[in-house]
Amino acid sequence: MSEKFAKIDRWISYKNMDTDNLSELIELKKNAESEDIQIRQTALEEINDRFYKELEFGTGGLRGLLGAGSNRMNIYTVRKATIGVAKYINAHYEKPSAAIGYDSRINSELFAKTVAETFLACNIDVYLYNTLMPVPALSFATRYHKCAVGIMITASHNPYNYNGYKVYDENGCQVTDSAAEEIFKYISETDIFEEPESKEAATLTDMKEETKNAFYEAVIAEKMAWTSESEMRQDLASLSVVYTPLNGAGNIPVRTVLGKIGVNNIHIVAEQELPDGNFPTCPYPNPEKKEALEKGLEQFRKVGADLLIATDPDSDRVGIAIATDAGEMLPNGNEVGILLLDFICTMRTASKTMPENPVAVRTIVSSKMADRIAEAYGVSMKTTLTGFKYIGETITELASRGRERDYIFGFEESTGYLSGTYVRDKDAVNAAMLICQMAAYYKKQGKTLAERLAELYETYGYFLSSLIEFTFEGEKGMRKIAGIMDALRKNPINEIAGQQAVQTIDYKEMSSGLPKANVIEAILENGGGFIVRPSGTEPKLKIYLSAKCISKKAAEDELELLEKEITLHINKN
Repeated sequence: MSEKFAKIDRWISYKNMDTDNLSELIELKKNAESEDIQIRQTALEEINDRFYKELEFGTGGLRGLLGAGSNRMNIYTVRKATIGVAKYINAHYEKPSAAIGYDSRINSELFAKTVAETFLACNIDVYLYNTLMPVPALSFATRYHKCAVGIMITASHNPYNYNGYKVYDENGCQVTDSAAEEIFKYISETDIFEEPESKEAATLTDMKEETKNAFYEAVIAEKMAWTSESEMRQDLASLSVVYTPLNGAGNIPVRTVLGKIGVNNIHIVAEQELPDGNFPTCPYPNPEKKEALEKGLEQFRKVGADLLIATDPDSDRVGIAIATDAGEMLPNGNEVGILLLDFICTMRTASKTMPENPVAVRTIVSSKMADRIAEAYGVSMKTTLTGFKYIGETITELASRGRERDYIFGFEESTGYLSGTYVRDKDAVNAAMLICQMAAYYKKQGKTLAERLAELYETYGYFLSSLIEFTFEGEKGMRKIAGIMDALRKNPINEIAGQQAVQTIDYKEMSSGLPKANVIEAILENGGGFIVRPSGTEPKLKIYLSAKCISKKAAEDELELLEKEITLHINKN
């Protein structure tokens, strides 16, 4: 523990340590020297967790708990990362610039200003949003202002006590694996308390209405074509929508875009309307989870709405609830993706705006039912690793071959969707617009989205899916996850839920054109299966289950049995 004390002492003695971090560390060290055994042990474990490593920079940037220490999100780890990014772009670009955005999380604005100050001190011009904006708006601004990089301060849907730092390349896509490795090298060579001093004048530009309005117009340009504009607005006016931004950045952008296309009957969840990084009514603001939607569901039932829409704090993910005869249905990310893919194909075919060689994209953990739908419309389905950055890379690759317009839709099961190429990341503003259009289109036909989904299952087969998550915190948790993955490689699951595994794919070893990844997939004899992967943003092991059957009941039963047996298997390791 002496090494850990040396690290905490260095932080405490740093001449420019801010008051909040300093008092936090002094109190922690005091408790570590307490005569009370329990207090001392708890403090020693806390010191170990804060200093046993540096907050890791990966393809998603940084993400971690807020607080003082090298393994925490604070102004020093943010500055260190920014110096590393600055060294990278200064090595590759002449007179580069950077775009910066932030969401509603605790210290997001502070961290964004820290990034701006650091870039300016490294002779890099800065475009900074003058208020909180969604992730896709940052991706858009990076492209719009022709910046070398974009930085978004957000921890997406993580609990309130997290924050994060996403890095985007000049295409508005999260940095590639090779770029992330080079940036990580520069960050590793940077001391935690390094303070750059500018030798030249760099410019700070506040991004105001011009950039915001350009983003809104780019989103609206992706709306599906109706018989006429007036008919579309009439159909959308009949739609009753409850919306919650979950105290995040989506409130103004989503309502602005929906209002511009004619969705005017919107009921806002008052407790979750304004930005609040504490998320007081929703401590885990993930729209994939029903508990995050409880306040919205209360209002949804109260007003008898057609649709509930919820966006996460950085407004790149969207969850929904839809009215049914039985009350409501909460389709998962795969089901919304399937509905949207079918809707986009239907509308673009009808309006004769479908490209000659259309392309859709899904991740490896997203529903294979999408492949069937794509095939029916003559759409080529591309598959990527988990993470929307890979979908963004696919769009950029298409653009490099003059085929940008061939991209029609991409989705991942974790409620991320995008129908246009104006950004290179998932966009809940875009998705909210399309979902409203879709709900209004089927409402006019006398159908709910639940009924349309049932039709798709009847047509293409019952591809059902579910997700199991195992949480393992701290240093021990990392070793636990690594041990489980190692055990699955040494002793693959050859039989489960009464089925043989006809193929096991280790994405760490395979060479299929996809980057290597710490992911294992088992394909079962009836076409279902499971995929196991450690989360890249949370201390979790994620297992994606899928079943393919001729009836809903059979698929549900198969998923239940799969979940039971694989949970037992994981708990043994």
